[in-house]
Amino acid sequence: MHKLTHMQANIDDATPELLAHAINLLLNNGAIDAWIHPIVMKKGRSAHSLHCICRCEASKATTESYVDATQNAQIDDVSAENRLLNIMFRHTTTLGIRIQRNILRAALKRRFVEVQLPYRDNVRDGKVDVKISSLNNGEVVSVKAEFDQCKVVSEESGVPLKIVSSAAEVLGSSCHTLK
Repeated sequence: MHKLTHMQANIDDATPELLAHAINLLLNNGAIDAWIHPIVMKKGRSAHSLHCICRCEASKATTESYVDATQNAQIDDVSAENRLLNIMFRHTTTLGIRIQRNILRAALKRRFVEVQLPYRDNVRDGKVDVKISSLNNGEVVSVKAEFDQCKVVSEESGVPLKIVSSAAEVLGSSCHTLK
């Protein structure tokens, strides 16, 4: 089990492009995950709820201290929580963020294996990473090829993406025992 912090803001006056940009910034600055889901706010207004999660840290962020912590610090010196709060306030139209700490998350064990596909006429030379996920007892429950890598192989080799990813996953499955 891992302890995480969940931050959430309801936003009723932002464009989809602004929200997509905020998600990218969150993911590039320490969020384990970030997402949006549609909601309906008071008076029937359509809106979005912006969420992100990050690892809990010893030095906790607060909405009162996030500005102080980020104004005079180098980016590496600022906690992930403070960086993410700063991004949510600066790059969205929200006026408030709900913070929930110490949320438990169960996660599968994961490892990556690199497989060699026969489609070598591309910048990746046909090599694709495959994520193998398993339970604690070693039972494999998921094998997934990295999409972006499969896409490059597909586009440059002219082989359909579904064929590339399927072939990578079959090869990855043969490496299924977790070490």
